[in-house]
Amino acid sequence: MKKALGILALLLGGMPAGALLQGCSDCAISEAEKFFDVQGVVLNAFRANTNQPIVADASVAAADIRLEVNLQARYYGFRARQSGWLPAAYACEPSQIPGFGGTTEVLDPLEVRSTNAYDAAHPAGSSLNDLLVNQSSGLPLPVDPARGAAPEQHGLRLQLRQGPTQTGPQQFVLRYRLTNGETYVARTPRLVLQ
Repeated sequence: MKKALGILALLLGGMPAGALLQGCSDCAISEAEKFFDVQGVVLNAFRANTNQPIVADASVAAADIRLEVNLQARYYGFRARQSGWLPAAYACEPSQIPGFGGTTEVLDPLEVRSTNAYDAAHPAGSSLNDLLVNQSSGLPLPVDPARGAAPEQHGLRLQLRQGPTQTGPQQFVLRYRLTNGETYVARTPRLVLQ
């Protein structure tokens, strides 16, 4: 009986020491960064075939331009403290990307406009959403996106379906509005679109 109690005491006494060798509080995962809050938006223009940024006043064909919408986000969350008399598991969970839990914010219309006339149907300042294709899905960008859609955290890549009627200066302007009233505006550099 004493031998069984001695073995039990040895096992229970050795457990916390093993847990101290690798505590899960030191894991790379941070539940504190599970969610994200949109703080701003960036609209970049890239050459689709080389993935190079398009600089101001560069001449580029409409078929060779890719617009990329990226969010500026603040990450947040809550990590409950583990309690109990037994130590936590020895292994850490797989690492997650920040913001993997999504956001409570809801996207209202996302709209891309041009500061100059694009063609007869799209005068200066009008929406170009009907001319844009979501590169990841291959589907046209909805003119009026469905209400209740969550913002895409990791970039939305858009391509033009057709070029302008005339070669000339263009600057794309993104209006990104959330249903909580936050509105963000971003612009590409002015470029010469063919």
